[in-house]
Amino acid sequence: MELRVVLLLLLLCFPGLQAQTPGEVSKREGSNLSVLCPYLAEDEYRELKSWCRWTGQGYQRQVVLMGTITYPYTDRARRGYVTIQDDPIHRNFSITMTDLQVEDSGTYYCAYSHSNIPLKRISLNVFKEFHKWELDSLSVQCPYPGQVYLYGRKAWCRYVDQTGTCELVVSTDTTYTWSINKAQKDRASIQDDTQKRTVTITMEKLQAQDSGVYWCALYTPYTAIHLTRLMEVRLSVDKRLQAQTPGEVSKREGSNLSVLCPYLAEDEYRELKSWCRWTGQGYQRQVVLMGTITYPYTDRARRGYVTIQDDPIHRNFSITMTDLQVEDSGTYYCAYSHSNIPLKRISLNVFKEFHKWELDSLSVQCPYPGQVYLYGRKAWCRYVDQTGTCELVVSTDTTYTWSINKAQKDRASIQDDTQKRTVTITMEKLQAQDSGVYWCALYTPYTAIHLTRLMEVRLSVDKRPAATTLSVTTGMSQTNPPGNSTQPLPDVNTYIIISVVLYLLLLLVVIILITSCIRHHKKLKRRGNRQAEDTCDKPEDTTQLESTERMGSPKDDSKDLKYVTLDFKSQRSPEEPLYCNVEPDQAPKNLKDENVEYAIIARD
Repeated sequence: MELRVVLLLLLLCFPGLQAQTPGEVSKREGSNLSVLCPYLAEDEYRELKSWCRWTGQGYQRQVVLMGTITYPYTDRARRGYVTIQDDPIHRNFSITMTDLQVEDSGTYYCAYSHSNIPLKRISLNVFKEFHKWELDSLSVQCPYPGQVYLYGRKAWCRYVDQTGTCELVVSTDTTYTWSINKAQKDRASIQDDTQKRTVTITMEKLQAQDSGVYWCALYTPYTAIHLTRLMEVRLSVDKRLQAQTPGEVSKREGSNLSVLCPYLAEDEYRELKSWCRWTGQGYQRQVVLMGTITYPYTDRARRGYVTIQDDPIHRNFSITMTDLQVEDSGTYYCAYSHSNIPLKRISLNVFKEFHKWELDSLSVQCPYPGQVYLYGRKAWCRYVDQTGTCELVVSTDTTYTWSINKAQKDRASIQDDTQKRTVTITMEKLQAQDSGVYWCALYTPYTAIHLTRLMEVRLSVDKRPAATTLSVTTGMSQTNPPGNSTQPLPDVNTYIIISVVLYLLLLLVVIILITSCIRHHKKLKRRGNRQAEDTCDKPEDTTQLESTERMGSPKDDSKDLKYVTLDFKSQRSPEEPLYCNVEPDQAPKNLKDENVEYAIIARD
């Protein structure tokens, strides 16, 4: 009797159990589901609460709460992916399903008491989501359960929300093809593996217009509802990004980038926000914001160089990247929700900057990522903004050189270190006309675009400043030798140092000169006192003489000598010699008969 009551209640609650019921809850694979189940009776908190799934053959309990004890009934409930919690104060219990999988799609209800009285019904649709670029391929595997679907026809169709129908793209039935979408049928294929109970769908050369909602479906072409959903797939296809997109953001290495990402819907502030980077094989999350919690996905984000902040009042969130490095160059987009719906796209170019003088040298190291560039030719080229082309300067390919810039090729060299994955470029004897924008580039000479930028370098070369001559007058003439009168203009600090040194030297010279003059004056005074006391006598038997001093300046002042002329007035015999302190040219002219000896007497 009780079983009949339960079945009757189920039929009342689930009339017909359609494949897609009104109020269906759709969740992306990997997301979570929370359901609140209220109850009203005063004593219901002591009753059994359960979470059940309708399987087509009857209900299947997932998890049950009896008082405070939980009883898991399925493998996912035993592993903690399905939980139940009671709140007797507010008269409700909650169900949480985490890390949802496509296989979790179905119809569920929460119930109370051993009679399984339904409280709330949920039709859950767990879908897969794919983001692709134009010309990419899509491969989807759709598992299906039980024997009922094993030998049935399978199909891949595109759901049209406006009409509520699904347009056939490709099916395992090759006899019924007139309704197939002509634009996609030649690019789509389907294969049914009955042993693994999996349908595999492949779509080639995707186009932007392929974006939409698709079903893996059970296909019954001769019935009213001939496509019954097994699994839903949501596909978004974006146009491929160009190598250098308009509106590219260029930033110097070491600078910062700020991006504002607006969103419009009222409830989107509760959704997941993310900053992603396109890698060529797909998007890579850099940092994610879920509510108020930030989840860093890369090393730079974990170290605080990439941050995200939400502003729900103004309906936007901001991204900040600090201390940008060349390796950060690439294509980024900010997105919201687990579906990663793009809000804004940024093409970021981080360049190196060098300032040089004429005749200096330049050395640049350009790292390159991955195996794709490992054995390719590399080049150094000069970008011409007017034409949007890059003129080859030097490359690792020595067989294709006719387009190389002749003015620079003899001064530039390139070396590729495949172990370190680094290209090193050297330019010698830089000239002012070498200033410009350069690329380290991947070099494919026999293609339409034969130079693909790996890294950008901005170089400015200035002429050396005019010479400056510094001179100081110290009473002695100083001259600079020809050819040494020019030298590079020093900076302000150099001027200050040179001025101080020269001032000290000048002061030292003045002190030396003053000291020398004082010493010389004292010496002259000392000699004058001594000469006043001196007398000049003849030998013992000679008469006293009167002397007349005459000071004269010697021809060589550096010897510091003074001369005295002695003039004898007394009589002397002709045999006696005459001692005079005179120069030979000062001797009298009438000394022919006199015996005269000349001597120079010096006194210290």
